Amino acid sequence: MAFLKFGRRHTVADQYRGMNTSIMVPRYTTPPERNTRDWFEAFGKNPRLAVVDRIASDLSTCAGKLYRIDPDTGKEQEITQHPFLDFMAHPNPLYEMTAAACWRLLQIYLELKGEGYFIYEFDSLGRPVEIWPLPTNWVQQTPYLGYPYYEIRTTGGLIRKIPVDDVFCMKDLNPLDPYKRGLGAAEALADEVETDEYAAKFQKKFFYNDATPATLISMPGSSKDQRERFRAEWTEKFRGPFNSHGIATIDGNVTVTKLAENMRDMDMTEGRRFLRDAVLEHFGVPREIMGITESSNRATSEAAQYIYAQNVLMPRLGRREEAINTQILPFFGEGLVWHFDDIVPRSQEFDKAKAIDGWNAGLFTKDESRELLGMEPAPDNTGKVYKITLSDVFIGEKDDPAQAVYDLMAEPEGGEITGSGTDLEITDGTGDIGAAAGMSDDHQRETKAAAEEKARVQNIGNLLAAAQKAQRAKFEVATMKYFRAQQDRISGSLRGTEKAEGNVWDLLKPYIGQTQVEDAAAWAALSEEEQKKLVASFVGSLIDWPGEEKALEEIFKPLWKQTYDAGTELAQRAYNIRGIKRPELLSHAKIRGGQRIRNVTQTTKHNIARIVSNGIEAGISREQMTDEILQEYEIQSKSRARLIADQETITTLETGHYDMMRSSGAVTKTWHHRRQKNPRDGSDGGPNHVAMDGETVPIDARFSNGLRYPCDPEGPARETIKCRCYVTYNQQ
Repeated sequence: MAFLKFGRRHTVADQYRGMNTSIMVPRYTTPPERNTRDWFEAFGKNPRLAVVDRIASDLSTCAGKLYRIDPDTGKEQEITQHPFLDFMAHPNPLYEMTAAACWRLLQIYLELKGEGYFIYEFDSLGRPVEIWPLPTNWVQQTPYLGYPYYEIRTTGGLIRKIPVDDVFCMKDLNPLDPYKRGLGAAEALADEVETDEYAAKFQKKFFYNDATPATLISMPGSSKDQRERFRAEWTEKFRGPFNSHGIATIDGNVTVTKLAENMRDMDMTEGRRFLRDAVLEHFGVPREIMGITESSNRATSEAAQYIYAQNVLMPRLGRREEAINTQILPFFGEGLVWHFDDIVPRSQEFDKAKAIDGWNAGLFTKDESRELLGMEPAPDNTGKVYKITLSDVFIGEKDDPAQAVYDLMAEPEGGEITGSGTDLEITDGTGDIGAAAGMSDDHQRETKAAAEEKARVQNIGNLLAAAQKAQRAKFEVATMKYFRAQQDRISGSLRGTEKAEGNVWDLLKPYIGQTQVEDAAAWAALSEEEQKKLVASFVGSLIDWPGEEKALEEIFKPLWKQTYDAGTELAQRAYNIRGIKRPELLSHAKIRGGQRIRNVTQTTKHNIARIVSNGIEAGISREQMTDEILQEYEIQSKSRARLIADQETITTLETGHYDMMRSSGAVTKTWHHRRQKNPRDGSDGGPNHVAMDGETVPIDARFSNGLRYPCDPEGPARETIKCRCYVTYNQQ
């Protein structure tokens, strides 16, 4: 084996060549501890150190993935073919030096002495193609200022200097002096390990022959013949398994003296068991991992696997991952990162329940649920779908049920509700799936009270999301039905099939004809205010807009009541409220429903007026304008219906939720920002609801954004539109 390198930049070596003026760089080397070799020999002989082999073996086969980081977005993209992956799979040309064997050996060195080394072998491009394990006891000198080399002495006595940049090094720093040699976790157990070794050797010698009789019988005044006859008779009576533990009587003056202790009196077995448990506790390894199944069952065994992986293996795996990313990967280029797979076992029962509940609630796709169940993705890319259950959807006897279901299930073609003040408009955008996924299940570092509070908040958030989904479906079907009927009335008016008296185009007849613009100059001569007034009169004469608002209000009234009642019922169920009458929605003014309906109408009128004004300026005919108006109405209807349904649902549901909790005597309320694709973090100049997460105020107070609760009907549109936050209430 040749210790060579090809063109590696001496980044670490420079620190020892005097280019780092820090006083912390070691000025002298440190030889290995005298007992390093003995410690390694004890590893192969003492069963108490078997836990080290268990940890090292379990870590040796951990798989990982290589990713490339996009410099613009910071996202990680997995790489499946790369020289680094070939190197990790086959790091040494010798058959016995497999990847698992090399990493196992490194971990053993770390556990025993706190140091582990590999020596690199490079290719012509300066990339590692081989690693060779370097026993810790071979390292006679470590780098120091002015000497950037490791000095090693092999078993055969060969002494070599290895440049520091040619060595992969992992070290558990010694708190006494982190600049000297490492400190292995097992070194603190030296006394326990040696005690167990001595106990084992004592037992071995005891059973072999310790040259000590168990009992001495003294017979003063007896002759040699008498003593020999006594021994022969004694042996005849009590020798053999069937004569053991018998009762003997002796005549004359006899003294019996016990010379040796037995194993039971010395408590040898319990002592060795105590040492075994002490070693396992030191490493944090549950007894079940070492095959000790006394007083164990399946539940404790599964818990042991989780504790072992989470608390013992994962921290060590994280340190190894960091060492690989900082020492090996830079050889292969920039923008690469290595991540080991998560090895913490999952609860199969929990994953099964989570998969089924998430699928039935429409929170997980089919493939996500199948993954939790340990199944392959659905074939032909059919698993990227959510399950949606339609219930309590009311349609008229002349309506097409298939069309109603299609409209409900169809994805929006893009659109968001935006606005300022109390204005409401529909603009192109990206639809958002209301995120109802619960928060992280990792409560390991939280107190019990904090974990219970997080579970409570998650449960209420999920209940609200489920209720919103159910009520949103009803609003959406009703709104789509209303828009279709309104479109038919607008079409009839524009095409002259519904107006009995005159034609709606008469107001614009001096400026626009059936097939062309009659007098563009006359239109241009009008002031902007006159043009707007004329177009507004035209739009206002299309249909009975007050009647349209009344019709939509009548459609929404029963849905408002149902949704408000759903909010109060949810509060009762979530907070276990008993003996308090639920409030009722006696007036729709409470939720400002009429104002939002007027906004819907104003948005429709504004869109028609915009098309007419632009059409006259562009010189298109009334037929073309009619087609454009109806075409845009058709395109926007689905997205508008979905967004309007979303806003009406959240506003009404949260109002019922708030009123019920206020009646029950809740003291405070806490704002929660629901995670979503485009969080409202203020980055676009809008409200910052992310910063409000966890904000708590008295029940009658307003939050820092001026709202009593999310989508408060009394709040400005910039705070309520697109808001998917929710509130929890505290009764103490």
